[in-house]
Amino acid sequence: MSKIKKREEVVIQEAPLDKKIFWPACLVVTAAIMFMIVFEESSRSVVENIFNFVTNQFGFVYIWAGAIFFISVIWISLGKFGSVRLGGAEARPEFSRISWIAMFFCSGIGTSLIYWSSIEWTYYYTSPPFGLEAKSQAAAEYAGMYGMFHWGPLAWAFYSLTAFPIGYAYYNRKKGGLRLSTACAGIIGEKNATGTIGKIIDILLVFGLVGGTGTTLASGTPMLAEALSQFMGVAHTAAIDITVVVVWTCIFVTSVTLGLKKGIKVLSDINLIALIILCSIVFIGGPTYFMLNMFTDSIGLMLTNFTRMAFYTDPIGKSMFPQWWTIFYWAWWVAYGPYMGIFIARISKGRTFRDIGLTVTIAGSTGCMLFFMLFGNNTMYAELNGLYPVLDTIKNESASAAILGVMMQLPLEWLILPLFILVGFVYSGTTVDSSAYVLASITSKNIKEGQEPSRINRLFWAIALGITGLILMNAGGLAPIKTASLIVGVPLVFIMGISFLSLLKWLKEDFPEYQGDDLKVKSTEDDESPSMSLDNSEMAFKKV
Repeated sequence: MSKIKKREEVVIQEAPLDKKIFWPACLVVTAAIMFMIVFEESSRSVVENIFNFVTNQFGFVYIWAGAIFFISVIWISLGKFGSVRLGGAEARPEFSRISWIAMFFCSGIGTSLIYWSSIEWTYYYTSPPFGLEAKSQAAAEYAGMYGMFHWGPLAWAFYSLTAFPIGYAYYNRKKGGLRLSTACAGIIGEKNATGTIGKIIDILLVFGLVGGTGTTLASGTPMLAEALSQFMGVAHTAAIDITVVVVWTCIFVTSVTLGLKKGIKVLSDINLIALIILCSIVFIGGPTYFMLNMFTDSIGLMLTNFTRMAFYTDPIGKSMFPQWWTIFYWAWWVAYGPYMGIFIARISKGRTFRDIGLTVTIAGSTGCMLFFMLFGNNTMYAELNGLYPVLDTIKNESASAAILGVMMQLPLEWLILPLFILVGFVYSGTTVDSSAYVLASITSKNIKEGQEPSRINRLFWAIALGITGLILMNAGGLAPIKTASLIVGVPLVFIMGISFLSLLKWLKEDFPEYQGDDLKVKSTEDDESPSMSLDNSEMAFKKV
């Protein structure tokens, strides 16, 4: 037992703070928040006008990025480099498959998935795409499917794309730091990656992540506050919203302080169990056959129209549907993409590119689709069959009240409400504490394998995210910073692309001999090429 404890003490070391990234990032985020608080109305107008211009005129950038990133993830997963293993041929996974999937799934979507899977169909039903008649049968069919598309394979491709170059740079090329800038070094050069250009890339990532996390807080807080107010039998007030954020903050401060294995992993495992119980109640107690039939129909509709939806910009009809939804979502995934790339890379040592690409894309998409099958089809059934006035409740009260109202129609409502609250808190806690962990990793100096960001660094970002949520919600400035984070996504799209090209350059250097379906690499003892030295990469990859 003492040997195990000593081994853990050696492995878990704290990386020092990188002041050249930490302080500029803090100043940029703080300045943006203060500006939006002081100049609330004008800043909101300016930022939203910029966002509208970006989505209307440059929306095609996000559309093409979604398609190209998805094809790239599939290509590297199924192609000749699919057997490349993070950490080398002898490396083995640090986490079990169930814990690994639970960690990246819970970190990647948060309470936003419960919220949007329950009511997203209402927007498509009342304002459908492709010129369909509102509230028609076709509108209902597309409404049940479109959310699955927005949270499906293309979305998770944004998440997994940067995991390859970041993980390869960190575990195989032994480059210090889990950063997007480091992953771009193959193209922009080591000097630029560690210099001013690299600092700008990482600061952009920090700003985008803070804004993206704000989006999660915006979606989850009202819903959880509504559930909490019903549970306690009190009115939903601003004080309840504050209570939710405070509890959230306590959860992810504790979790992120404990670290990756004792905090985030345990929280993800607990959340997985609670989710299975909640989803089982909804599936058995809800309109089971309608859910299954609607899900089946939606899969067929999505497969039939996948390419059309992936490239839909509506320049003639100008319905703004793709701008308000698909492009918005793609921009949101981009804002979160590099963060998820860092987090997935960190927890995926010992796994092959094929395992990472296919598992993240398939498991992530399947998990999201199941949520839409359960929660979305449950609320749709209630509306279409007159069991609960979902649309009227959203219009006259709130979307959160509609979600909880439908949930309370199910059997075991006495269990559903506390379980729903538990899942909501833990879900968002997992998302935000992993965000704080990544922010701390970015602002750490040359974090090495076996190290974690310092506890002070992790604690700071956990508290900062909680305080940011409180200030912005009270000031009404959450929408501007959320929108600003999506604007930041424009340069991040190209930076993510550069990181992937950097990976391809490294792979060509590290695997000069490729024949058929096998990767054959010269041993480091016989190869005289500098690019093949252990300083650049561990060359002990074998076809698995």
